Amino acid sequence: MAIFDANNLDIEAERKDGVVELYIISSGEFDDSAEQQTLLMDKMENYIGYVLSDEFSSNHPSCSKENCCIVLSLDKKPSALLVELCGRIDSWVKSYGISFRVEYKSILGSKKLKI
Repeated sequence: MAIFDANNLDIEAERKDGVVELYIISSGEFDDSAEQQTLLMDKMENYIGYVLSDEFSSNHPSCSKENCCIVLSLDKKPSALLVELCGRIDSWVKSYGISFRVEYKSILGSKKLKI
């Protein structure tokens, strides 16, 4: 199972340039099941809510939502179904002024998926 807990923030990192990256870490293969899709969407909703919250503003006073990126980090290249879902997620996240990207591991190292 790839996504276990929709309610926890996996990794939060602030880069030297001030951009805050919030990572969703896949722990295993994303299996395309309805359960995994629901968990991912719930987790995305919680991440968006956090970026828009007073808690985020308090933790990162010099960072605006426009300088925040939610990153889905996968163990391997995503399936066609997950790519399609990520396209919808990208539009959804951008509607709040937040960035989104997908990264995955390959035999050549980490790759970024163009959405």
